[in-house]
Amino acid sequence: MDNQLSTINYQLSTINHQLSTINHQPSTINHQPSTINHQLSTINYQLSTINYQLSTINLRRTE
Repeated sequence: MDNQLSTINYQLSTINHQLSTINHQPSTINHQPSTINHQLSTINYQLSTINYQLSTINLRRTE
């Protein structure tokens, strides 16, 4: 009997851990778009900087 209770407690503990992990997943998934948007914004800024540098180079070449 004690052994069965111990096994059941272990199984419940495992299930609780799995549920905790599952509950955390939506939070992680919800955070991803924000991270992706930030990365895209950074890339956009970098491209803008590169465009500015290229236009500056082109201006110098035409002078």
